[in-house]
Amino acid sequence: MSAVDPDEARRLLEQELGRSEYRGAQETWWDRASRAFLDWLGSLQPDGAGSVTLGRVLLVVAIVVLVAVVVLVVVNRGLPRRRARVRADDLGGVFDDDDLRTADAVAVAARAALAAGDWSTAVLEGYRALARGLGERDLVAVVPGATARAIADRATRPFPALGPVLRDASDAFDAVRYLGVDADEATARRVLDAERAVRESRPVDRPGDPRRPVDHQGVRA
Repeated sequence: MSAVDPDEARRLLEQELGRSEYRGAQETWWDRASRAFLDWLGSLQPDGAGSVTLGRVLLVVAIVVLVAVVVLVVVNRGLPRRRARVRADDLGGVFDDDDLRTADAVAVAARAALAAGDWSTAVLEGYRALARGLGERDLVAVVPGATARAIADRATRPFPALGPVLRDASDAFDAVRYLGVDADEATARRVLDAERAVRESRPVDRPGDPRRPVDHQGVRA
């Protein structure tokens, strides 16, 4: 089937619209759009309906339409959010390399953040106070790179009854620091309560259980 010449296409459309059943109808937006399209198509006549120029123009029009559809979808539904997935061995250490504060100093910072309504900072500092306190009591040697979960798991040996509390606090720390979650007041208070519970509890003495350091994967040295 041969391509229809633009002038011939226009003539056929005008002839069809000139039939009696169309005379009484008012001009619609489709009529105006069709006429504008035919005018634009006719402007491409010098190169021919099957020319490379026409193909390129149609390609550009298709791309513009596609971009417009994408923009409308984004405006209506928003950008898709990438769901964070963090493995245990991707998590960093609880302390920065230059953080040499004592457990009491970190606990003071945690309580100050809680009083100021900075729940996320209270979670971070509260768990750091818990971890530093374990190290100062020689219960868990917090080596550089030790993760929050590794410290919590190691701390359940001297504090077996606090296992769920310790793991909940470590999860809250990781969520805030590595997943960008904004902590709420309830979470911040749970972490500070965990720190206080560990500080005020007497460790269980288990003979033959060396309290060796843990690395970033929770493996004893």
